[in-house]
Amino acid sequence: MTKRRDTELLPAVRSTTEKQRRKMSNSNDDSHGDQDSPDGNQAACKTSDVETGMTKKKPSFRRNSKKISQESGNTEADVLDSNPREQPGLFKRFSRRFSLSSLSASDKNKMVSVPVGKTENNLKEQEGECKATESQDAKGTIENTKLPLSAMEINLLISKNSLLEANENINQLEEELLNEAEPEKGEVAYQEYTKKVRDFNLLCNELVKQVMSIITNSFSIAKTNSGILCMALQVVELEEAADKKWQERMEHPGAKCFRTPRKWHDLWRETVRKSVEERIAKVALPKKAQEKSWLTLHLVNLQKTILEDLKIVKDLVQSCYPEKYNIFNVYIKYYHETVSSHLECIQQEHLELNELYSFLNWIIHSYQSGDVMSHPDLSPEVNVQELRPLLDQKVIENVMDKYAKELKIIISTWMENVLEEEKKKFESQEPELMMGYYHSDMAFHISQMIHEYLNKSGKISNKLKDKALHICLDELTNLLHCYQQDLKVKKRSIPNPLPLLIVSVNSYIDLREYVKTLKQDNAVHVGKVEETLNNVVRGLNEILVEDILKLCFKKIVARKWLLSSDDFNLLISNAEKYCEELKKMKQANYQVLISDVHFQFVKEYITQIMKQQIHCKSSGQRDAAAIKVREELGAINKMYKERGSTALWLFPVTQDLSDFIGSNENELETKLNTLYMDYPDISKEHVSALLYFRGIARGKQKSNLMKYFKQLEKDSEGSVTEARHVLFDQIVVTGPVKCMPLFT
Repeated sequence: MTKRRDTELLPAVRSTTEKQRRKMSNSNDDSHGDQDSPDGNQAACKTSDVETGMTKKKPSFRRNSKKISQESGNTEADVLDSNPREQPGLFKRFSRRFSLSSLSASDKNKMVSVPVGKTENNLKEQEGECKATESQDAKGTIENTKLPLSAMEINLLISKNSLLEANENINQLEEELLNEAEPEKGEVAYQEYTKKVRDFNLLCNELVKQVMSIITNSFSIAKTNSGILCMALQVVELEEAADKKWQERMEHPGAKCFRTPRKWHDLWRETVRKSVEERIAKVALPKKAQEKSWLTLHLVNLQKTILEDLKIVKDLVQSCYPEKYNIFNVYIKYYHETVSSHLECIQQEHLELNELYSFLNWIIHSYQSGDVMSHPDLSPEVNVQELRPLLDQKVIENVMDKYAKELKIIISTWMENVLEEEKKKFESQEPELMMGYYHSDMAFHISQMIHEYLNKSGKISNKLKDKALHICLDELTNLLHCYQQDLKVKKRSIPNPLPLLIVSVNSYIDLREYVKTLKQDNAVHVGKVEETLNNVVRGLNEILVEDILKLCFKKIVARKWLLSSDDFNLLISNAEKYCEELKKMKQANYQVLISDVHFQFVKEYITQIMKQQIHCKSSGQRDAAAIKVREELGAINKMYKERGSTALWLFPVTQDLSDFIGSNENELETKLNTLYMDYPDISKEHVSALLYFRGIARGKQKSNLMKYFKQLEKDSEGSVTEARHVLFDQIVVTGPVKCMPLFT
């Protein structure tokens, strides 16, 4: 009913007001009607204002202030136009003046239920009330609110980095849109409303771009104008709060939804992260084809960038942020993650051995060292113990496996080249002498190579060092086998292979000594390689002994042996020359070899006797043979003792054999007992061969002696210890005469 009655009275009020306005205009001077009051406000509140507040939608403050009311005073319009940014309180003032929601029902009735006869007086009273209200509004609110600028003006503020002012005007524009009723799509005002929403969203996007651009360039801005960075962060804080307020509004039914929360804090984090990624991506990365040490240089540049950037964050950027942001740790986190991703991409490429080493060394050691994260300029804020590994352990192990494969290829190829060089060297010349020994650089180069790779690998990790050790020793074993095969072939193709054999032994001895030093790293594997080297040296020693025996022994104990010493003298002469050459072998093996040659000479001499090619039938022949055996075996023992032989256990056989061959028949059992006690490895075949040499080939005497020997063996089973040295056991009895069966 009230609304209906108000509608009916509205034309009468409008008519009366218009008449009153004409009378006042005619009775007063033109300038007097527009005179401002002493407090700076307009003299009277026009009735058109009342009408507007009652019947029209709230005006848009994006329009020119002159269009607010045609009946407003000229003075007021001029002030608003002169500087629209300096008009505080207008939004609040016009909200109160143009909104009926702030009036009670009785106030509304009073404003519209006016008798026609009293219209003029009532209007004067209302004008007075409006004037008083307007004065109070001006004093209380005109200084507290700014009129929103145009979209172009706000965009200009953004471009000039007047971010707080731009943000304030955008927020005011948002409030205007919230308070303005959304027109229907068919209405003319709908396009204007849509344009405002579009402008609002565009301005918000521009503000986001500008603020995030400042965040992206924080390092350079913090050096030159940190205030801009501080202002940008204030906008982030304000907008984050605005997002929360918007969320609260959206919880109410019927709320307008012309925007969505922009999540400024998330945008800020993402911008910081991307800025770090961009800085890491810009680190110089030389091309592999143009720079051999491309990866090493890149890691140096990367290290420099990380350190310099974090120092800027600590010294300059950090001071622009509120403490709650913990900004230094945020940058540490993003640099750590970005570098991790960057390095993971690099390791997927094919890297050579040196590149893999540089890569592993940097991620495991350099990154956390005083060169980067533990640098004094970053302490104590950075705690490397709290940083997770730069790369996952599986990735690191994968890189180590790549390193091991590349190392195997390098070492295998390198050792093949060393072997080829060694073979070529000895085809054209004899080995050089160094400190009296035949010398080759092969062992030195191999040892240095192994030492270098083990040392480098050990700097990465003990696990990688162990892998490298296995590879080096396996390849060394392969080299030894190949060298042995080539040596045997080479030996047959040259007239004097002795120097080649000696220098090879010397090289193996040097390698063996070096390998022994590696036992502390891997005793089991090193022990296997050491045994391989020992076997190789023993094999070469056997070749050397075989050669000297072939050179010296050519059936010297033949039928003419008792008549001439020429063959034996030649044997001694050749042996002495051979032993002189052996002195060019290193002492670590020389003594072993000379003792072995001594043993082989004695064994071969006795073998000649056991061949049963001589049968001394007379006592004169037996005496001559006994003297000759004593002299010649004595000469052999003396020669090798003088040259360092340690096989002194061979000396008693000289006297034992001489006595057994030259003794009387009644002394044979005694001499046989002495021989058996000194060399318990002698067998009945050996005794039978000695009896044949002495002239006892068959008969009762031989049978009795063989029975006696058998009894010696039986009686000594518990008393004679096992022979420490073996002599007769390695002598094979051959010849035309076999052991006769024992007489019963």
